[in-house]
Amino acid sequence: MFVARTAELGRLSEAYARACGTEPVTVLIGGEAGIGKSRLVAEFAARLPSGTRVVQGDCLEVGAGGLAYAPFTAAMRALVRELGAERAAGLLPGRGRHGLAQWLPVLGVPDSVPDPMHGRARLFEDVLTLLEAATTEHPLVLVLEDLQWADPSSRELLVFLVHNLSRPGVLVLGTYRSTDLGERHPLRPVLAGLVRSRRVESLEPAPLTCAEVGVLIAHRLGRVPEPGEAAEIRRRSEGNPLFVEALADAGTRGGTPVRLRDLLLAGFRALPDDSRDVLRAASVVATCGGGPAHGLLASVSGLDDPALEAALRPAVERGLLRTAERGYAFRHALLRQAIYEDVLPGARARLHARSGAVLCDDPGLVPDGRAAAEEAAHWCRAGERERAFEALWRAALAARSVHAHPERLRILTRLLRQWDGVEDPERLLGTDRADVLHHAAEACLSAGEAARGAELATEALGLGPAPERAAALLELRGMLRHRLGDDGLADLRAGVELLPDGTPGRGRLLATLANRLLLLSHTAEAAEKAAEARATASDARVQASALLTLGSVHGLGGDLDAARAAFAAAREITRAAGEPAVPLVIAAMAEAEALHGLGLDEEAAGRGRRGLEIARRAGLARDQGSGLATKLAEPLFALGRWTEAADLLRDTLALDPPPLFRALAHTRLGLIALAEGDTAGAAAAADEADSIMSPSSWGPMFRLPLHDLRCQVALAQDDLSRADEILGSVLAGPGLAALPRHGWPVLVTGARLTRERTARALGDPDEVKAAAARLAALRDLAGRLPVIGPVQAAQRWTFLAEAGDAPWDDAVTAWRVLDRPHSLARALRHAAEASADPALCREAAGIASRLGAKPLLREVELLAVRARVSLDEPETERRDPRPGDRLGLTPRETEVLRLVAEGRSNRQIGETLFISTRTAGVHVSNILAKLHASSRTEAAALAHRLRLFEPAEIRPTT
Repeated sequence: MFVARTAELGRLSEAYARACGTEPVTVLIGGEAGIGKSRLVAEFAARLPSGTRVVQGDCLEVGAGGLAYAPFTAAMRALVRELGAERAAGLLPGRGRHGLAQWLPVLGVPDSVPDPMHGRARLFEDVLTLLEAATTEHPLVLVLEDLQWADPSSRELLVFLVHNLSRPGVLVLGTYRSTDLGERHPLRPVLAGLVRSRRVESLEPAPLTCAEVGVLIAHRLGRVPEPGEAAEIRRRSEGNPLFVEALADAGTRGGTPVRLRDLLLAGFRALPDDSRDVLRAASVVATCGGGPAHGLLASVSGLDDPALEAALRPAVERGLLRTAERGYAFRHALLRQAIYEDVLPGARARLHARSGAVLCDDPGLVPDGRAAAEEAAHWCRAGERERAFEALWRAALAARSVHAHPERLRILTRLLRQWDGVEDPERLLGTDRADVLHHAAEACLSAGEAARGAELATEALGLGPAPERAAALLELRGMLRHRLGDDGLADLRAGVELLPDGTPGRGRLLATLANRLLLLSHTAEAAEKAAEARATASDARVQASALLTLGSVHGLGGDLDAARAAFAAAREITRAAGEPAVPLVIAAMAEAEALHGLGLDEEAAGRGRRGLEIARRAGLARDQGSGLATKLAEPLFALGRWTEAADLLRDTLALDPPPLFRALAHTRLGLIALAEGDTAGAAAAADEADSIMSPSSWGPMFRLPLHDLRCQVALAQDDLSRADEILGSVLAGPGLAALPRHGWPVLVTGARLTRERTARALGDPDEVKAAAARLAALRDLAGRLPVIGPVQAAQRWTFLAEAGDAPWDDAVTAWRVLDRPHSLARALRHAAEASADPALCREAAGIASRLGAKPLLREVELLAVRARVSLDEPETERRDPRPGDRLGLTPRETEVLRLVAEGRSNRQIGETLFISTRTAGVHVSNILAKLHASSRTEAAALAHRLRLFEPAEIRPTT
């Protein structure tokens, strides 16, 4: 009987309505063991509207092997069964063969060789896609029980789903024992992170009241409780429903407290002998897996089907067991644990050994590919060291096939610890220690344990493996060291040297080295190694990778035809070989970047969108798709589609992409925020990107845009010294002269900074001299920096205009041809200032207003004030002899502003105008308020920029 919980059911019903109507919702239900979390969820599910799909998966209290994704494999299996395998496959990228088929072979034959780099991303995308697709006709409720036992991969998948489910119709319910979460329990930080989301709610069922305890007892015993009985049981159980039922069954009324274990075992001990024996076997089986499947329990108990069913029926009738898919489940985990502890140690070891042997002979007795992990756990508990050792290796290989990298690493770590305690370990495993270390290091790469992985790879190399394996280990260690901030080039070069020409694997290493060199801006050597890889390798992936590197190098050099030819060839090779979509997505990324760099933004955006669709269909949205999204955002921003670009980047960050793509997304978002006038948001984005992007890991082509953003942020914050410090470090660093695409924007920002410094010098000869020296250095670099394509030509004209070396008209013409509205509007604003042309001023204002470029619009509006131009009514233009009138300044305040622009103090202003120092200070405060200036320096610089006074009117202080 279900008692009380009216408020809790109401909360769940509200969450269901919200999930169906507006957005996915997750409810995390916590509480002590036995408080009724699972019963609450079951009752809620039973009351859902007809047609609602409910799929459930239970986390398992695992042994040595680890059961990765246990709750999700069960839930997805149930969902595929409801949808039908053929329909489910049709909803998934590649019909699920790249991802979910690794869990559910009913979807088809999975990829033969798991992809360690992208396999997990595809798997996660498949789960997300299927959950959302299942809501097309009916809402879906996903129930995940006992999250306190969730394996690391399941925890990561849960976080991924909570952050990425976007279609209404999905309600996720997760239960966990709050009393089991110690200070270092891995679920604690997961829950803390999830509850910060507005789409996540927490719920904790309350203990039963005395009246509710009485109702439960009456139903349990079939009689009205005796006077005081309900109150006593309520006191002793503290309102925990499981304990209430146990106390009611035991007939406990006062006296010496009965231990909970004895209460739980009261019903068990009343069973016939053969029933108790079967339940003991079931508890052993369930301890290393899920609820015991019928076939597995029959094999372990040695009973045929009729005898097993006869032995189980009393337990089912008493409510100790309930039937479940393919077998049985204990009424509560505490009951299973109590029965397990009741088994004598010798019998327990024999039952574990029997379970391990049965699973070794017939792995199909358990679902979801869990046999190897469960078998390993049973052998470990049975104390069979050698059989456990061999089963652990098979469990590690099984974890690799389903991309359960943390579990795989945990298994291999245990295997390596046992290595010296096992006789002839190489014979048992069929491989040597170096190979196991290689597998463990590979698992570290995908599990985020780069430092540990580098140590394991180094240990493996120290065992003197053959050249081919040594080269593969060096390649892996180079990748791991790259994650740690090292460029990894030394390992890659050493790996290439180990493999003579024609050796299998040399081409792949050369292609990897070429790509790393490109990332680090060593473009000439990257092209050389890519060409060598292409010439020596026959593998389609290697050929495609080499061509993509060559295409990127051609694009950076401005040879668009050669770049396009290389990208097209890479796509053709990939399609002809039937390779996965990764090269296609990378090709789209590289081509979009090349097209944008040469000013073909519409074409770049189209190429990026097509590639992004390929990434999503292939389950790569979180990995390579995220990199492509950051590239697509660039032409979108250039074309003035800022909202679209920002939404794309925020969606990308919600996927929790790899570090580099996360840093690039923050950089792009920072540039958008800055253009829109959100200086604080831009600063936060720049700080986030800077904390991720290590200088040694990523070359100037990635870091220069971030440095440019940081310099512009400092400018917007009116911190010119900080901006100049950033600029100086960039000019002193490597790579700027070799990368004109990223160098010209930095030079433009630098020239703008020196112009601002000069305007604010206020007669300070040292500052004027320092600004002039910085500008001279910028001019020298500009004279040496190549100009490749129309975009860089426009940037060069902009630099020359900012530096005062060319008219702004040339920059306007260049940007107008490229149709980049923000850059055009900035050039128009300066051209209007130089020519006093009202039409240019109005055009700049119109573009800035349409884009939402608030800082630029404010500059144009102030320019219009100085030029006495009406932005809305050109026929009413007039000249006003008083420069301060249109700024809202009185004649006296205009005089004060002129003296502020000269750098005068309040005392000097008072002496000049024959007013008191205090009155001068009041005028200055009023001026700052009217000009929205934060300081005297900013007000003075504004007066200089708007040329409110003729040069003769401003006399530098001496």
